[in-house]
Amino acid sequence: MKNFSKVLLMTLFGSLIYSSSAKADWDYYAIENIEGSAGFKVYTCEAGNCTLKGTQSINGQGWKAAGSYVNDKNELIIQGEPQNYVGSIYYKYDPKTNTISAIDDWRDNYTHSIPTNLVTQESNGTISIGENSLKLKETSTTQQLWGTNAEGKIVPIDITNGSKLLINGRDVEQSINNVGALSAALTGLPTVPSDTTLNCGLGTGTHGGDFAFSGGCASKVNDKLSINYAASMTMPGQDYAGDFEDKFSARAGFVWKLGKSLKPTQISFKDKKIIDQKISDLEKNNKNLKAKNDAIISQNQKLLARLEKLENIALKIQTSSEIISIATKD
Repeated sequence: MKNFSKVLLMTLFGSLIYSSSAKADWDYYAIENIEGSAGFKVYTCEAGNCTLKGTQSINGQGWKAAGSYVNDKNELIIQGEPQNYVGSIYYKYDPKTNTISAIDDWRDNYTHSIPTNLVTQESNGTISIGENSLKLKETSTTQQLWGTNAEGKIVPIDITNGSKLLINGRDVEQSINNVGALSAALTGLPTVPSDTTLNCGLGTGTHGGDFAFSGGCASKVNDKLSINYAASMTMPGQDYAGDFEDKFSARAGFVWKLGKSLKPTQISFKDKKIIDQKISDLEKNNKNLKAKNDAIISQNQKLLARLEKLENIALKIQTSSEIISIATKD
């Protein structure tokens, strides 16, 4: 992590001191006048160890601390005063290119007349970047990060404009969606079977636009023990998805029934004999009822035959009476 500590501009061998806040991979810059005031040397220092970065010759003079500073790009602006020169000349040390070059304006073409320190450090160790700040604070166990607005109130940190938040190379948002898809795919697999010894199947799931597929089996070993096992994997082709283990999920489990098995569909031998006897009795009763019904049907048929004969006799008597009545009238 880059060090956001206090940057100190200082001369070696008793020269003047000047300080400012900036972001650097080192603790501070150091500037040394060349012996005989013929220019200066630029150093970067960390934990008291300084490394020479460059040398600039100035005829007859050195540098001045009053007009030197570190700008908000972490570049070192150095005021020099050459001999017989009215005014000052300025140089810029660029840590990216490790070069010293002369510049026309001490403001280094910035629109503001006085350089603004974009990085500041509070007495409690909290480092602020910008006026409406991103805050950083290092503790003995963590590096804290939060955001505030112009009123100093805590505000969310929003990663926008298509940028992705990565942790160890993994896209955080995509990882969350993958977990949901992997879990959904696992729920589509079969459970422990009740009417067979083995169930196997395939499943799929989606969450937040990410997809996963799964496969697994569930087996009933015996009346006491059942096992299940399954695995799911995200679809290939994702960017920043991490290593293989980050795209893969698996589960395994077993069900072991303890205690006495209670099956309401089972009956004892004694109960079976009673039920068999009752069934036998019902069969006998059904046979007796059938015999009685057959006898009743036979009797009904005989009665119907007799009734039909009586109707025929009555019909004949009625016809004879009508003939006799007609003959008597004549």
